[in-house]
Amino acid sequence: MSANDKIHIALAFCDPKGTYCRHAAVTMASVFANTKHPVCLHIVHDDTLTGDNRDKLTRLSSSYGQEIKFINVENMLDAGSVDVSRLTLDGARGTLFRLLLPEICAEDKIIYLDCDIVVNMDIAELWNVPLDGRAVAAVRDVWSLDYLKGKPLPWRLDKAWRMLGVKRGEYFNAGVLLLNLKKLREEYDFLEAVADFYAKYRKCITLADQDCLNHIFAGDKLLIDERFNHIDASGATEETLYGSIWHMAGGAAKPWVLCTRPYVDDLYWRYLRLTPYCRSENELIRTMLHDLSSSPYAHLHSSDCVRRVKKQILDNIFRGHIWTLPYIFTKGLFGVKRNAEKR
Repeated sequence: MSANDKIHIALAFCDPKGTYCRHAAVTMASVFANTKHPVCLHIVHDDTLTGDNRDKLTRLSSSYGQEIKFINVENMLDAGSVDVSRLTLDGARGTLFRLLLPEICAEDKIIYLDCDIVVNMDIAELWNVPLDGRAVAAVRDVWSLDYLKGKPLPWRLDKAWRMLGVKRGEYFNAGVLLLNLKKLREEYDFLEAVADFYAKYRKCITLADQDCLNHIFAGDKLLIDERFNHIDASGATEETLYGSIWHMAGGAAKPWVLCTRPYVDDLYWRYLRLTPYCRSENELIRTMLHDLSSSPYAHLHSSDCVRRVKKQILDNIFRGHIWTLPYIFTKGLFGVKRNAEKR
């Protein structure tokens, strides 16, 4: 690509508390600080984006001389046939937004990033990955990577992947995507495929849009190097931080919730300092103290501990597909027949 070619990146979120835009700003700052080429940021949002947060994201882009576009999809969601808020544990409406990208962005391709990501590399490296006609390029999820390293695959994942039509070791994480929008518009009835997926599998999925994308693109994806969506930070050092896109995936793994990963968690706070959400070193310290002390994982009182343990147990039950299995068995999937059929 030439020096003037523009890289298109999409961030998508629903922000009912008005606090999530700060994390989007960190992702944006990390992209701008490390990328030499012009960037156009597409912010996909609903009516929960406040004027103050919109102004801060605009000022951040302007400070780096980069372009930003805001795309309000509120009306599209109201008119749509898929209500993802009924399909996810936390009712995260924003998880649907990335599925609208082929409809709302006219570019031939676009990079999608989750907002719990720090891009500690020139993102042109991802932009320049040749798609070779594939619909999407993505990185294997941690379970797929572990499987390829010889670790046993949990039986519930094995069942789920077979149901989704995904080969063992090829399930990808949807937090970083290079999307071939031109192909999706020309060769896919994408939103119809999404609606069909939810109609068929809504009772037996936990990662709604990620499961959906893995199903739709099971035979039309390019699996790329882990450094483009690095979730496992166990081997990270100060020297190895640069050159990767770091993804703080998982509820308790967010650096503003609980500092558990040396070096990688530090990146979040370093880039926060470059945004309008943190104007001084003292403000950065106050923000860190406020976030971490108010975290649901902070041990402030025994009753809070009990409440957190209860919530974690419920989350684990859900993530473990406990109520998925009866559905799978009663439907006669994977060769398992219902008791009535046996008789």
